[in-house]
Amino acid sequence: MFWKTLAVTLSFLALCHGKETLELSDEVKEIIQHVHNECVSKTGVAEEDIKNCENGIFKEDMKLKCYMFCLMEEANLVEDDGSVDYDILISIIPDQYSDRVTKMIFACKHLDTPDKDKCQRAFDVHKCSYGKDPEMYFLF
Repeated sequence: MFWKTLAVTLSFLALCHGKETLELSDEVKEIIQHVHNECVSKTGVAEEDIKNCENGIFKEDMKLKCYMFCLMEEANLVEDDGSVDYDILISIIPDQYSDRVTKMIFACKHLDTPDKDKCQRAFDVHKCSYGKDPEMYFLF
């Protein structure tokens, strides 16, 4: 569980084009690819729609929205009630990114409310996170 959660978190931080990157081990890269493939398979999202998010283009598409939730679910960051545990997510972020990512995520987690569908909640938090810090945001 820890490795999957860490891999999702590091990929969130590290795989951005033209942005500061982290060196990832082959094991972490494999986990990231597995999580990506699993969520693409489960949701049927188009790769183009995922890549467009990196440029601030968030298509209003249920497949994309559920892909975003699937990433959190596959990383074991989702509680039994469907809520995301943002504290665990923040706790495993490398120190050099902790302040910046904490500000970005905690500025948006209020959009994750139980009155909305879980996929919509994930989408809203992702879209907001991009708006708060587009240089740090990445969706793999």
